[in-house]
Amino acid sequence: MQAGNVSQLFVSFQGEGLHAGRRQLFVRFGGCPLRCRYCDEPESLVPVAACRILGPDGERERSNPFTGAEIEAEIAGLADAAPPLHAMAVTGGEPLQQAEFLSAWLGARERRLPVLLETAGILPGRLARVLPWVEIVSLDIKCPSNTGERARWDEHEACLRLAIGAGREVYVKMPVDEGTSHEEVERGSRLVAGVDPTVPLFLTPLTEPGSSRLTIRADTLERLHAVASRHHPDVRVLPQLHKLLGIL
Repeated sequence: MQAGNVSQLFVSFQGEGLHAGRRQLFVRFGGCPLRCRYCDEPESLVPVAACRILGPDGERERSNPFTGAEIEAEIAGLADAAPPLHAMAVTGGEPLQQAEFLSAWLGARERRLPVLLETAGILPGRLARVLPWVEIVSLDIKCPSNTGERARWDEHEACLRLAIGAGREVYVKMPVDEGTSHEEVERGSRLVAGVDPTVPLFLTPLTEPGSSRLTIRADTLERLHAVASRHHPDVRVLPQLHKLLGIL
């Protein structure tokens, strides 16, 4: 029987991208191949021994791993106790690290909520396995200047083409800070527009670790938006709502 490593289960407001402000059920998976300098979920970079479950009666822990049926039992309780929910956000870490389990779990579940997959967009082969069970794809474009990682333009483009080709609702987020270069933003905006100019591109201003203080000045953000808008017709700036509200 397949099992997955889950780090958190909770209900909250979506903090980023096209559906920011909508109440969603979050399933956060442990493990990520990246080590982005700005990561705001460092505890999810590696598989964890126990999952934090935050419900209406407080917080508790449950040991990993989880079968699909065990996840379903937990999220059913969270969903039943919450107001109407927009979607189930499958996030991480990088959830596609566990693509085999995701495919088995999502493929077997009853469709109570649309599935929103949040991914760094660097594992196209694994994305292809999971896409049949996903309605919405939130795809990142990672800038080497702020991640400290190598560029992955080809992987980002491959993932975007897969999601668009599968007919999914897609939006792209590009985290930016004071050190983000015009060249990175230009390349990212050209990439998205070249695949599908109707896909919204969100410039996401980064914050200091554990804080809502932005790491980019307003005038820098305006310049980066202007650069992106020269190449893509739908560029938006949106800070991380959950950081501003101080919530998960």
